[in-house]
This record gives sequence, structure tokens and C-alpha cells, in this order.
Amino acid sequence: MAESKTRKSSFGIFLIYAHQFLRYCYALRALLGIQLWLILLLGGIFAWIEGLPLMQGLYFSLITSTTTGFGDIAPRTGVGQVISVVLSCFGLIFFGIVIAVAQQAFRVTIDQANITDPDNQN
Repeated sequence: MAESKTRKSSFGIFLIYAHQFLRYCYALRALLGIQLWLILLLGGIFAWIEGLPLMQGLYFSLITSTTTGFGDIAPRTGVGQVISVVLSCFGLIFFGIVIAVAQQAFRVTIDQANITDPDNQN
């Protein structure tokens, strides 16, 4: 006897995923706050140490924390280099956690939507 499985629409699956992702985002709020404070604080310190305008320091800290690193502003002092390493490390940790939350939301979505491998009919 063949078991019939209902397939959800793509939009329905998206809604399940969005709900699950937002459900897990409570953990990201505190981390986002910490990340923003680090960008502001270390960007200000970087600008002061390197003798740059505040906006350039904030720009540098944002670009460095996202690990983009355009290279248009580079640290010239040892303290500036330490700040850039700290920002990069915290940026990697933050985005790694965001990816882990998204992966968990995908896992729960797949479980809730009964999405199965079409090749595996067991």
C-alpha cells in the first residue's frame, strides 16, 4: 500500500523557514548588540590611534568585522593591527553563529514540511 505524502508549496515551505529562523533569532539579538558596540567602540579607538576621522574609523571597523577588507584603509600601528584582528575574529564568530541558526531553521523546516529525498521512497 503506497503511502501518500502531501507536498507543500514553495511559498508554504518558505513561510515555515521564515517562522523558524525568526524563532531562533532571539539568540542573535544579544550578539548583534555586542557586535555593534564593538564596531562603534573599536572604530572610534582605531580612528583616534591612527589619526583618522571618526567616520573612516567606523567604516574600517565595519568592513573589517564583516571580513570584507577592501584595503583602502590599513592599520599603520601595532594597536591598529590588534584592533583589526579582534574585529575580524568577532566578525567570524558572529557570522558563524548566524549561519548555524539558519542551518537549524532549515533542519526544522525540512522536518516540519516532510520534505524527503525523491530517490528514497522508503
